[in-house]
Parts: sequence; C-alpha cells; structure tokens
Amino acid sequence: MVTRRYVCAGATLTIAALLAGCGGSKSGKGGATSTIAAGPTPTVAAATSVASTTAALARSGAVTTLGGVKGATVQILVEGEIRDQDTGSTGFAGSGSGFIIDADGTIVTNNHVVTGAGVITVRVGGDKSNEIAAKVLGVSECSDLAVIKLANPGPYPYLTWSTKPIEPPLEVYAAGFPLGDPEYTVTRGVVSKAKSQGDTSWASVAHVIEHDASIQPGNSGGALIDNEGAVIGINYAGGDKGQTGTSQFFAIANDLAKPTVDLLKKGDQESIGVNGRAFVDEKAKLSGVFVRGVAPGGPASKSGVKPGDVITTLNGVDLGGGTLSQYCKVLRSAREGAPISIRVVRFDSKEVLEGELNGKPLVAVFSFAETLKSDVPASDTPAAPSSGDFVKLTDTTGRLTVEVPTEWTDTQLDPQDLIGLGKAQPTIIASPSFAEFDNGNGPGLGVVLIDSKNAGTIDKDTLLDGVEKSIKCEKGDRNDFTGKGFTGRYLASKCQKTLVVVAVVSRPENPDQAVLLIARAVSDADLAAIDRMLSTFDAK
Repeated sequence: MVTRRYVCAGATLTIAALLAGCGGSKSGKGGATSTIAAGPTPTVAAATSVASTTAALARSGAVTTLGGVKGATVQILVEGEIRDQDTGSTGFAGSGSGFIIDADGTIVTNNHVVTGAGVITVRVGGDKSNEIAAKVLGVSECSDLAVIKLANPGPYPYLTWSTKPIEPPLEVYAAGFPLGDPEYTVTRGVVSKAKSQGDTSWASVAHVIEHDASIQPGNSGGALIDNEGAVIGINYAGGDKGQTGTSQFFAIANDLAKPTVDLLKKGDQESIGVNGRAFVDEKAKLSGVFVRGVAPGGPASKSGVKPGDVITTLNGVDLGGGTLSQYCKVLRSAREGAPISIRVVRFDSKEVLEGELNGKPLVAVFSFAETLKSDVPASDTPAAPSSGDFVKLTDTTGRLTVEVPTEWTDTQLDPQDLIGLGKAQPTIIASPSFAEFDNGNGPGLGVVLIDSKNAGTIDKDTLLDGVEKSIKCEKGDRNDFTGKGFTGRYLASKCQKTLVVVAVVSRPENPDQAVLLIARAVSDADLAAIDRMLSTFDAK
C-alpha cells in the first residue's frame, strides 16, 4: 500500500508549518513562516503611488498565448496575525500567487493564501514597483479558493478557463511566484492523473489534477495553464516523492473551480469564518479542526470560537481523521443560516465548550472523555465491546436513575452503605463484569446517592478522602468542574492498569444532596460512558 502525504504549495515541509499554514513566507515579528491567517476580510491598504502604467497592464484583454500569461499573473503579499498551536499568536508576512480573471481586476487564488490577512497588496505581472491594494470578496474553506479584487481600476489583462479535456498526458504549465521571489516563473509538465483524491488537511474537493509541472512554496493560488494560456486548474499542493523518486503536484480542476469562483464573487461559501486545519495529536488523543484564526462577525466569532480552539464535532459528527472531509460534509449539508451544533476543546483554559453556530453561544461543559483520555494507562485488559447504545437504570427506591452502556449487564440496584455512613443509601452499580470491577482489572461504574440531611453534612473533599483511602491507588489531582445543570469536584488516579475516576456532583436546586461516582476506565469509551452518565443521572 502506498501512503500519500499532501503538502500545501505554500508551506514549508514541516509539521509546524502545516499547522501554521501554507504559502511562501518571510519572517514576521514572531518568527512564523506561514502566509495564512484567519478571520476577517482584510482592510484595504493604501496603494503605492505609481507614476506610469506598466506595459503589461497596457496590454489589457483576454490572454490567448502562453507568453501573455505573465501580465495576468499576480504575486500576493500579505501581513497579519495568526494563532499557532505551539507558539501562540504570531505576526507574519508572506506571499502567494494568483491570476486575474476579468478586466476589472478580479483575482482567483487559494483561501489559504489570503484568509485572515490584515493587509493584502498585489504585484501584477511581476512589477515590483507597483503594489496595488486588494480586498477579499469571498472565500471557501472547503474548496481552498478565494476571490479578491484590486483597488485600482482596470482594464487589466486576464486569463480565461480552458475548454480542453483534462486527460493524461495533456501538456500543462505552472505560472506563479514561488519562494517569495518577485521574479515570474513558469514550469512545464503533463497531467499524470485527471482525477486524484481531493481530501487534505486544509481542503476537501471531489477531485484534483495530478501533474508534474514543479510547484514550490509560494505557487499556491497560481494558475495551471495549457499551451494557449487558458486555465486548467489552480495549483495548491505538492506531494512526497514516490517510489520512482519523482514528485507529483496538485491543482484544483477548472470544472470544480469555475462555479465556485462565480459564487465567491458574491461572498463566502462553505465557510463558518475560521482559518482551520485538520489536527491530530496522537499523544493527547485529540483530533479535529485546529482554529488558527476567526473572522469577526462570522458565525464562529458570534458563537464564541477563539483562535487556538480545536473543533471536535459539528452537528454531532466527529471531525477526526486528519482531513477536512467530515467538516466539509457537515457544512455542505447544512441549510444556509441554520443552527449547527459545535463542540470545541480550548487548550488555553482546559475547557470543553458546546453551543451552536448561528444559535446559542458556547458554554463550558466538562468532559472526562476529552480531559482525561491521555491519562488512561496502557492496559493488558481489553476494552469491553461497545455498541454505543445505552439503557436507563433505576434503583429499587426509585430515587436514582442513570443511563449506562447496554453491555454493562452486571447490575446491583439495592441500597448499600458503601462508604461507611452507617445507613444504606440509594445505589446503582453497573459493569460488564463485577468480578473484574471488584478486583480492579476491568471497567465499570458505581453511583451512590448521599443525602446529607440523613447522613450529616459531608463536603465533597471529605467524600473524596474516604474513597481515595479505600481504593489505595496513586494519589490523584483534584479539580472542580461544571456540567449541564450541576457542579462537582473529581479526582483521577491510576490504579492497577486502569484509571479510577471519583467524582462528587450536586445540583444548585438541591445543594444538600450529593451524587458520588466511582468508575474505572481502560478505554476512551469508558470515559465517554462517564460523560453520558453525568448528563443523564437524576436524583430525587
């Protein structure tokens, strides 16, 4: 099996650069090397005053020759600020490529070249002395396309879309400004595959063109053209060298790009207003879409999403997998302006937040599955099979109910005095196997309801002290947490190749009543079960 790795055409070939963005770059104030930023439509910078119009601009009109492409090819210079996972907010300055598509100065480029830039200036036809301001008309996060427009009136020379069938071995040329160099560059190659796989960490399109016309960082957004100067596609990515030692490069095909570009002239498409990249952290067992920046006024900004957040689910769909595929499927399925549920992990405050895009703002909702999954120790005990289904249990007094996985068939529902209060309390215990749960080698769940009116005032730390002494595990850290409709305090302790979670929760409307949870986890699924229990328990 051959594994393929895609790299943005505007990125240095490092993991940090992939997270930080794509596009040819030059050092910014924080030392970042990316050209991508998140967020707002850039402000229009003051255009450099130019005494005379260049010869390239004078020859306005549709380009019909390979030699005429230079006059309609642009170098895009951007400045701004972006959030990087490792270094925090960092200033940057960089560049990418693009091409003009009408005499009025409308330009096509990649979303990852311009999104979030605070300032955009454009050099037309390689003219270093003429930097023209530009503003964003619309972007597509999923198609990795953007349309911007020059502030100075035309007419400008422009490229048209090729009508030639895109089939191997069609001869093609990559035009642009790689490596931040203002010198116009063209490379030649052939189409090697008409429809290659189009899911990457920064885009999700139906297919892309695979070709061997060399592109480098800074070629992002530049045109892939035929021998008459017409646009075959938009370059956006390079790949690792294959077994033959030759690199393949990728462009968004014109049959997909043209209709999207027409829409982007009128505004954003397939966008929630973030600059995001698919993110996988194996150590933390966390994946989703890392938010590098947020557009003010967009759906994400209004809901409270911040740079540095990781979006883990949209409309209940898990965004893991290392590409934007699932993320874009949700955006393409949602009705325009309709609420979209969103769940994010916020590294800065170690919170899990839930809310809606186009609806309810984000609020903190604690999750054991997100917070503790990296703490689950390697265990020889296999995780219990899980169908994902849950069943409601009620204790024999009728005072305590909770949902547990259907596979947890060993149950005990009679009142017990499990923590030495001298009086039996409503109790639910459930596990795939009591034998394994009791000897500390397997997963399981135990819930005890304690009414301090009957048992005397017992605070949360007192209950945690008692349980910690009885389980005789490593001493665990204690933390406060807030869930849906309750507050609590918990400790997590590694014990006999399992993670023991002990939590005490109470509801504001009944502060004299506390629910004690004792659970063992050998897998992420066990932690998810704890979250489900906390969101479904009821104590009368």
